[in-house]
Amino acid sequence: MRSLQFLKKEGLHSLAAPETVLLMLLFPLLITWVLGTAFSGISARTIDLPEARMPFVSDGGMAAQLYQGNSGHSGITFEPVSREEADSGLMDGSLKQYVELTDKALILHSDDPQGMEAMMVRMYSNAFIQQANLTGLALKEGRLDLAAPQFFEYTRIEGMDGRAEPSSFGYYGVTMLTMILMYGSLQMLSMLSQEKAARTSLRLKASPYAMGKVFLVKTLASCFILMVQAAIIVLFNHFVYGIEYRNIGLVLMMVVPLAVFVTSLGVLSYQVFRTENAASVFLNILTIALVFLGGGYMMVSLDDSTFAALTQFSPIGWVNQGLFQYIYRGSSAPILWAGAKLLGLGLVMYLLAFWLFKKEEGSDRVAAD
Repeated sequence: MRSLQFLKKEGLHSLAAPETVLLMLLFPLLITWVLGTAFSGISARTIDLPEARMPFVSDGGMAAQLYQGNSGHSGITFEPVSREEADSGLMDGSLKQYVELTDKALILHSDDPQGMEAMMVRMYSNAFIQQANLTGLALKEGRLDLAAPQFFEYTRIEGMDGRAEPSSFGYYGVTMLTMILMYGSLQMLSMLSQEKAARTSLRLKASPYAMGKVFLVKTLASCFILMVQAAIIVLFNHFVYGIEYRNIGLVLMMVVPLAVFVTSLGVLSYQVFRTENAASVFLNILTIALVFLGGGYMMVSLDDSTFAALTQFSPIGWVNQGLFQYIYRGSSAPILWAGAKLLGLGLVMYLLAFWLFKKEEGSDRVAAD
């Protein structure tokens, strides 16, 4: 019963702390919105072709009308301009590229010939020239029924259940979740040092409640609070930002090993470094490094070989990769393997921290004097 009361006290203290609300809840939700909005026009794998608008210089003949009129199928809008307007635009720098159709040639003038719009124009122009050649051949052979240019949409685009990739919101809805869970090590650190700050450690040591139980309850409370915070973030992301997690309940279960890992990391850091300030510096540096290696700060493709290599050195990367594979590919094996490794590491760190604690008979590294 005393353990439950102590657990309740620790939970209420942490949830009411300003840093809990600001850092562990508002911060990831705000960053997800900022980054999701900033990168909403791209994904890690696909690029939408732009609606190209291209100035068009011609003599206004039949070939020019056919070239301009049938360009709609290619996603290009040719805007007629006079020779004088084109020359003026080139002089003042407002015109970067245009297409010129004469009676002898079709010319693309561009200062970015390898750009997306130039590529689209080349593709359409090649198709138009091939059609014009076929029309000329039909006239030569007397096949007037085949002489009219035929520009039809012979392709049809349909969706498929293929190698899906997260949108910007989907990507940061996962990486900001794991990033803030990693910061749970600092939250654990704060819980361990709070008795020193509140000057209640002597009363704890004088009470009949064993200091070993204080150690255990604080650890359990940190894990529980982290999972409550993770649930709030995931539910907010899903219902407000529309981020899909395939199965919210399973995703939350899948990040439990990460919560255990970061809690154990916070406990061990406090035992090793002895002071909150030193342990805090170490954990901040480690968190930034692991989140960076885990792809938390930039959008990358799930199939990117560099990303896959870097994530091998980051527990955050293990979880990110595992969650992406589960949510977007339906494969749970990577996240289960990541969870097993994290639970193993977390258990080793916790036992080491508890051994250091017991070795000094409940020193100030759990409830400072």
